[in-house]
Amino acid sequence: MILIQILRIYLILIIVRAVMSWFNPDPASPLVRLLTWLTEPVLLPFRRIIPPIPVPKTNVRIDLAPVFVLLIGGWLLTKLRY
Repeated sequence: MILIQILRIYLILIIVRAVMSWFNPDPASPLVRLLTWLTEPVLLPFRRIIPPIPVPKTNVRIDLAPVFVLLIGGWLLTKLRY
């Protein structure tokens, strides 16, 4: 089913973006801009509900939005398969 394949690819993009964020990529990079453009519309509503969590004594914030998108996406994949 084509919808399942599209959802799988999108979830992979979410994972790639989350992993790339650990390495502080150049925001002007075409790949980073493309991933942001593709994933931000889904991640932003989750960030409004669950804002990034600041880590004490650092300038780091943990963004849980990708985790929730992946959980919901995985749940949708199981529902679409049956």
